[in-house]
Amino acid sequence: MADKNIFEELFLEAEKTNLQVLMDNALNEKDPDKKKVLMAIYTYAIGKKQTELLKNKEFVI
Repeated sequence: MADKNIFEELFLEAEKTNLQVLMDNALNEKDPDKKKVLMAIYTYAIGKKQTELLKNKEFVI
């Protein structure tokens, strides 16, 4: 179960990271496999931030 903790830490760190930094790293990565991973992390982080925003009662569509 140690691997699960590593992934949880990775996701928590991604949520705290500036989205622009995540996107810049993904776009500037030369290795296509690393680029896919970084884009997946960015997608996860932006999804979490959007979910938090939508839960905000002051947010109106």
